[in-house]
Amino acid sequence: MMIRFLVIFFLTISYVNAQVIATDRPSAQTDNSYSLYHKCFQIESGLLYLHENGIVQPSSLPNLLLRYGLLDKLELRFSSDLLFSLDENTFSKGSINFGTKLQLIREENFQLAFLSMASIENNTLEIMTKIVGANSITENLSLGYTLGYQSASNFYDKTLNYSLFLSNSFGSKFSGFLELYGDWKYNNIDFTYQINYDFGCSYQLSEVMQLDTYFGKGIQNDMYFGSIGFSYLFKNKF
Repeated sequence: MMIRFLVIFFLTISYVNAQVIATDRPSAQTDNSYSLYHKCFQIESGLLYLHENGIVQPSSLPNLLLRYGLLDKLELRFSSDLLFSLDENTFSKGSINFGTKLQLIREENFQLAFLSMASIENNTLEIMTKIVGANSITENLSLGYTLGYQSASNFYDKTLNYSLFLSNSFGSKFSGFLELYGDWKYNNIDFTYQINYDFGCSYQLSEVMQLDTYFGKGIQNDMYFGSIGFSYLFKNKF
């Protein structure tokens, strides 16, 4: 009985210690392929500056993503932005987004997840679904990728999006990435597409705290942006 107790105790300690923060930041479009740990709560926040078509867009001060591990392979998600307009010198609220991420495959060298979000803004509902995957190439190098679909409630405006995300870790705390992403927007009348890229890095202050930054630019469109962020993981607190 005592041996069984010790085995369970040390397995539990090992599981808790293995819970290291893993965020959907920093990237423009590629989410993390892991769902959040069971009963854990994570805050991911950042400041975002965006310049598009010669105009400074409202900046996120901050953007906010809240994640909760409802089950071992299912997380609940909520996100929104506090926007600041430099032209009008006013604050406004961004869209309200809520949804889930479901872990489909969780292996050492391959992960796959399904992400679904509903977005509400100005009494308009949009639904986004996305497949998120990652493969280990070497011990430090990995490839992430997404394929998503987004549609307004009237199903008139639709968007297909994709991303490729190459990440390399330099030691246990520092990592850098390069991402290529784009989307096709279409309806019964019009069709447009964008291709962009971004790059950045993250640094783990501890097992539960992370700093990050990233910068991006449009390839065939007039757009560039930059962001810095901070994330915190509450282990088994809820």
